[in-house]
Amino acid sequence: MGKIAKAAELLDFLVNPSRDIELFGMFGPGNLGDEAMLVAALDSLPRRRCTPWQSYPNRPALNRLIRNRRRRHLLVGGGTLIHGGRTGWLDYVEMRSRQGARVSFFGTGMAFTDEQIAGESEAFRRWRAVLDRSQEVHLRGPQSVELCRRMGVQADIFGDFAFLLHRPDIPVRDHGARSDAIGLNVGNCLGDQAAYEEACVALVRHLHSSHRLVFYVVVDTDMAATRRVIERAALPEDGFSIERHYFDPYGFMRSIRNLRAFIGLKLHAAGLAMIAGVPALMVAYQPKSRDFMAPLGKAEQLLIDVPVEAGELLSRAADLLDRPEDFLVEDRIAAIAADQRKKLEAVYMPG
Repeated sequence: MGKIAKAAELLDFLVNPSRDIELFGMFGPGNLGDEAMLVAALDSLPRRRCTPWQSYPNRPALNRLIRNRRRRHLLVGGGTLIHGGRTGWLDYVEMRSRQGARVSFFGTGMAFTDEQIAGESEAFRRWRAVLDRSQEVHLRGPQSVELCRRMGVQADIFGDFAFLLHRPDIPVRDHGARSDAIGLNVGNCLGDQAAYEEACVALVRHLHSSHRLVFYVVVDTDMAATRRVIERAALPEDGFSIERHYFDPYGFMRSIRNLRAFIGLKLHAAGLAMIAGVPALMVAYQPKSRDFMAPLGKAEQLLIDVPVEAGELLSRAADLLDRPEDFLVEDRIAAIAADQRKKLEAVYMPG
């Protein structure tokens, strides 16, 4: 986007009264999962009323002007935004809540340590106050809802915001018509990285003997781990390809829709594969993976927890390829997405 277009967009953000729904999330830095929330919101709500949260590095005066621009609604969307760490997210949502904005949470995740809960850390207390004042609190999964309950705030399960990206024309219904390629997503597991990569190398070597492999990188910082696994597996150049998908969830789903199967580490790599109707296995590298999967009803089957051993990963991959129909949850996602749209319509398009 050029400078003139950016300036026009900013001016519209500041002065157009019809743009009364501000979308708040972690989108912007090149992470497909975070971008999915923004795309899903813009596709599910009246676009003429929506404006993404904006921040300009090294422009404090402009950021103050943006912060003080009141909006009727603040939609806090996907991602684990509610947690005990120090971020500007809490500061901004708290400020907008105090300004009188109608704050609503949809598909947001929560993460607090037992110590932060028992000791009622500053972030815990501040988030509790914001949530208690909010108009709507609909969270990603049962883990987040339980944490909210421990705060003394009522919430329900919305499901991941990315479920709203479901489109019936993307999934391939005839499994026999799929290609023989396997999609893989590897990256930083935030745990025993060496053991995780060792298991991935064993998996890649095994799959390469009978399948073409496509590596999907959905967060730019995961490229180094991806290349390490490829190099250690000694794959020939004609035996694999690498695709980068950081901003366009629909482009990603269309790219993977014909795959035989998908095995992914990052929540929204495997998650978007499931939304696209691809038989998929998710490596659960954080509790949020189970929070995502719980509403789908197949968590134990579609998840494999870190730390993961090579033998276990190979066994679960064999199950995926032998019984792909057991790893499909697209119909369940479609039903959840329909309910999600009704909840959004009730808040933002009543009557």
